[in-house]
Amino acid sequence: MVRLLTAAAFTAVAAAFVPGRAATPDPFAVTAKGETYREKVASLFVMPGETLALAIEGDDGPYHLVVDHGVVLSRDGGPYRWRAPETPGLATVTIEDTRGKDRLTFHIFVLVPAAQAADGWLNGYRIGTYPEKNRPRGFVEVTADTVRTKLSPHFELRQFLCKQAAGYPKYVVLTEPLILKLERVVDALDRAGHKVDSLEIMSGYRTPYYNERIGNVRDSQHTMGTAADVFVDRQAYGRMDDLDHDGRVSREDALWLFGLVDAMDRAPGARWRGGLGDYDSTAAHGPFVHVDVRGRLARWRG
Repeated sequence: MVRLLTAAAFTAVAAAFVPGRAATPDPFAVTAKGETYREKVASLFVMPGETLALAIEGDDGPYHLVVDHGVVLSRDGGPYRWRAPETPGLATVTIEDTRGKDRLTFHIFVLVPAAQAADGWLNGYRIGTYPEKNRPRGFVEVTADTVRTKLSPHFELRQFLCKQAAGYPKYVVLTEPLILKLERVVDALDRAGHKVDSLEIMSGYRTPYYNERIGNVRDSQHTMGTAADVFVDRQAYGRMDDLDHDGRVSREDALWLFGLVDAMDRAPGARWRGGLGDYDSTAAHGPFVHVDVRGRLARWRG
């Protein structure tokens, strides 16, 4: 049996998490692709030519859309609609209130269709072969100009790249729920007394080629952009922080973080439930926790 936290500590962690609540909510919210956004910056992933509905809720309208690519379509009494360009790349859609004071910027990645990959390669980048049931719709093309793009207040695109050696362009699969869940982990850490600028992502996206090379299971959540192996490293030491304040870094700190995320997943009304595993130190790395958004609870010890 995995010992997560003491009863008192678990209660404190659970109380620190409020499902779907941002640390500093904006005065308006935008719903897109079934998710609601309140932070200053967010990211979305769409196919070329896809039309995106943006439902805006707030008391300081009318709201204005400022775009650099794509087309804003007529509102027609419903949500704003934006049509993506036919060419893959990065587009920006900023929503401003009537005073131009408060705004939410979406970095929208127009994907390279997965069908463009041939024989396990895409524009010189080795992808490998996906099982047909897990084949993604498309890939985010990452260049030297876009690698530092903010996906959310605390995460950048570069953090999720596969660890395989390659030049630009690189390609990655990401999903909105994973980024939103990791943001909520940052929020929960803050409420539990561990203020962090981000999480250290030891492993984010993995191509099927790289995933096979390291001996992981073929249907890994990492290959679908729905998982990240993370640890807390506020001082950039390259290892987990002493989260349980026992004076040393050990698997107990991974278990503390495991307990934090487990409390999030089991809270009433929790979104983005998924798999969760804790891992001990090895010669290559310190303790860490696997977090994913598979849509059902799964728990294990690595």
